Amino acid sequence: MRGQERLTNPDKNETRKTRYFSDFALRHMKEMRVLAKGGALGKENAEWRNVSEHCLAETVGADILAEALGADREKVVTAVLLHDWNKRTEIETMTQHGAEEGYKEVTANGERLLRDYGVPEDVVTLSQSNILKSANRNDWLNLPIEAKIVYFIDVITSGTKFVGFEERLRLAAQKPNTVELSEGFRSTYGGKSLLQVQAEASPLIQKGLEDLLHLEPGTLIDFIMRKLEERIQTY
Repeated sequence: MRGQERLTNPDKNETRKTRYFSDFALRHMKEMRVLAKGGALGKENAEWRNVSEHCLAETVGADILAEALGADREKVVTAVLLHDWNKRTEIETMTQHGAEEGYKEVTANGERLLRDYGVPEDVVTLSQSNILKSANRNDWLNLPIEAKIVYFIDVITSGTKFVGFEERLRLAAQKPNTVELSEGFRSTYGGKSLLQVQAEASPLIQKGLEDLLHLEPGTLIDFIMRKLEERIQTY
C-alpha cells in the first residue's frame, strides 16, 4: 500500500521525508548549533544552507550504516554532522590563499574550535576520516568501522544525493579548487593525488562493508536508500 501511495501521492511522501529529516535534525541540536557557528545555518546564512543540508543527508546515511554494522552510532552521527561544519570558511580561505594552504589552515583551526566547543577528541579525529591519512592499502583495510563509514558516506554523497563513488569523484575532478587540493596531497601519498587514492580505496572499503552486511557487490547504496525509505515511511 505504501509503495502504491508513493506513486499516486508523491507530495505526501515528500512531506514524510521532510518530517523525518527535520526530526533527525531536532534530535541533534547540539551539532546543528555548531553548523550555525560555522555559518551554514540561520537566516543570515541562507546562501550556505546547502552545506547544512549536505551534512544532514550524509549523516542520515552514515547512521543507517552504523546501525546495520553495529558501530558507535553516536560518534558516527556527531562526526559526520560536523565534518563540513566550517565549509564556508574553508571555501573562502582556499579562494584567498589557494586550495592547499587554505585547506591546511582551516582544518587545523577547525579542529581546535571543535575542541573548544566541547566535541570529544576522538570524535574530532573521526570527523576528519573522510580524508585518508595514507595511501597504504593495509591502512585502509584496518581502519575502525566508524572511520570506514565516515569515509565511505562522504565519497558517495554529492549534495544531498547518494551516488556511486565513481560519479562523485568524476564530479570532483571537474572542480578546479578540488583538483588543486588533490594535487597538494602528492607529498602525503607518495606521489599520488587525493583523487587517485580515493579511486583506489573506495572500491575496497565498499566491498568490505558489503561483505560485513552480506550484500551483493555494488549494492551498498541501494541498501542505504532502501533503509532510508523504510525510515521515512514511518512518518
